[in-house]
Amino acid sequence: MRKYLHRENSNNSDVDPMNAPTRTVFFTKNKPTPQESETSPSSSKNNLKSLQEIDKRLSDIFPDSLSEFADPEKFNKKLRELKKDIDKEIKMYDAIHKKLISKSESVKKSRDSLFKRQQELTTYIEKKSNDFENKNLEIIGEMSSKMAHDIRNPLTVLKSQVDLMKIRHKKHEDELMSTSLVRMESAILHITDQINDVLDFVRDPKLDLKLYSLKTLVDDSVNEVSFPEDIELNVSSKNCKVRCDATKMRVILTNIIHNAVQSVGTKGTVSLAVTDSNSDATISIEDSGPGIPEENLEKIFSPLFTTK
Repeated sequence: MRKYLHRENSNNSDVDPMNAPTRTVFFTKNKPTPQESETSPSSSKNNLKSLQEIDKRLSDIFPDSLSEFADPEKFNKKLRELKKDIDKEIKMYDAIHKKLISKSESVKKSRDSLFKRQQELTTYIEKKSNDFENKNLEIIGEMSSKMAHDIRNPLTVLKSQVDLMKIRHKKHEDELMSTSLVRMESAILHITDQINDVLDFVRDPKLDLKLYSLKTLVDDSVNEVSFPEDIELNVSSKNCKVRCDATKMRVILTNIIHNAVQSVGTKGTVSLAVTDSNSDATISIEDSGPGIPEENLEKIFSPLFTTK
């Protein structure tokens, strides 16, 4: 059936063309389009059914959660329980934190106490070590004094005999005998000085500091050592003077030169040099031997150390 709509006296401000004044519109009823059919009652039922299925699936997956959200009272109750659990966890963590702080302080105190005990133990060990060393030095001192007394007696006799022989052969002007007697006297004095050095080791030594020529000290020390024929000796001494204990310096130089000769063996060179620079003087002793083993370098200045 054909229908129409007639409108008059419409508002001119109406922007809709269908509302224009004195216009008649004819229309007919047609069958609904497929899109319009989707909004039909049957389509609505299908949509509702789909929603119900989705809701059922969600309920299966989250059986409790959705019901709690749907019920405000249950939801609030759940929130209160959750807050209570959180407060309980916070209290537990606070307690753990306090225990950790307490344990940390306890560990620090234990560490400080251990460090203190370690220092006390180190001090105790050092004291005992010093006491033991002092005791050994005391024993060595007693033995050295006895040995020095026993050795000095025959040395005194030898020295007296050398003096008598020097007086007796002085008139004969035997140069070889005079030289031998001088060397014997020097050897006796050297042994006496070594005895004194051993005694000085166990007591505070007193240095006889005077101004001496290093060249003279080096020459005297060289004369104390016997050199094999195949060992070449090179001496370069500068005549400079220093304040020192000449006796002890002579013993030191003689020992070093003697060690150099032993290191070289039967053939090689030993060189001595005395140099000075500003206020310093240097004595250098070199040899062509194999040198000092590395394991002995830190021990060579220890008292009474020897590799023999």
